[in-house]
Amino acid sequence: MDKEKILNELKWALGNGLVSKTEVSNITGETNTTANIPSTSVVRRLGISEIFYLIGGIIVLIGLIILVAQNWVTMSYGVKVLTTLGVGIAFFVGAVALTQTKVLGKLNDIFFVLSAILMAIGYFVTFERFIKPTNINVFLILVPFLLLLQFGITQFITKKNVFTLFNAVFGTWLFFSLTNTMISNSNNNFGINFHLYRVILVGISYLFFGYYLQMKQRPFTSYFDGFGVLGILGASFALNIMTGTRSFLSGGAPQAPAIWSVLFPLILIAVLFGSVYLKKTSFLTFGTLFLVAYLIRITAQYFSDITGWPIALIFMGIVVMGLGYLAIYVNKKYIKSSMV
Repeated sequence: MDKEKILNELKWALGNGLVSKTEVSNITGETNTTANIPSTSVVRRLGISEIFYLIGGIIVLIGLIILVAQNWVTMSYGVKVLTTLGVGIAFFVGAVALTQTKVLGKLNDIFFVLSAILMAIGYFVTFERFIKPTNINVFLILVPFLLLLQFGITQFITKKNVFTLFNAVFGTWLFFSLTNTMISNSNNNFGINFHLYRVILVGISYLFFGYYLQMKQRPFTSYFDGFGVLGILGASFALNIMTGTRSFLSGGAPQAPAIWSVLFPLILIAVLFGSVYLKKTSFLTFGTLFLVAYLIRITAQYFSDITGWPIALIFMGIVVMGLGYLAIYVNKKYIKSSMV
């Protein structure tokens, strides 16, 4: 077919809306670089400003901590509350005010971070007179509850995504405080297994919340995916180690149900396959790392007392290198390529 005729037909199709410029760009593998230049420059400028905002915020926080620490003994109760909770409230009010500005709009995120840290400390300082060893759990629940309530309402009003991280931290804190109170008032003997189960539960909730954020096309999905899968794999791997009569953490006595010797490999396989199916780089990264750790754990358990252990370690090293290459290949071919 004549080249000029093809170009004319393509031009006609573009003019009549039968074909879009985006579809043509997808075919040729090119993007509109002219349109991307302003966006890139804006992102770079905002990135630099945010770095300076962050550094400045850290310096301010360190200065406040040093100032309070140097004079803490001589401060009255009212001054202590004012320099912690009061300054935190001031930063919070300033951050809310900055949400209405376009020039310094990004600075309010740093102010919100400073306010969250100072107000968490300030609440404990405020309740200092009422905290006793017998009721400390009440205040460990009350403080994250107040912070979660405050920043949850603020997120509802301002619609700012940064509060998603804040509320996740406060919500996790509240969960662990509540469950700690429950087991402290119980006559049952809760061991380390219970704490690991809590970590797994939090990890699962993070994954579901990350999926929700992805469906809503909101940021921080990768953070929740990463921490979620890390919590699940880390806690389940610890439970796997504590099973069996030759556990090198339990001193020969099983401390976790034997089912975890089967559950952890199944969870690990599910995470690795899920990394390809769900296109999650964090799943692949942590899945590969824990696969390596599991293989080392197996060799240490079954080969450490025989002369073949060095050979097993050499073989394991080769397997690890192969897994590293496989992880890179899978990431490029099945995950990164599907995101383009």
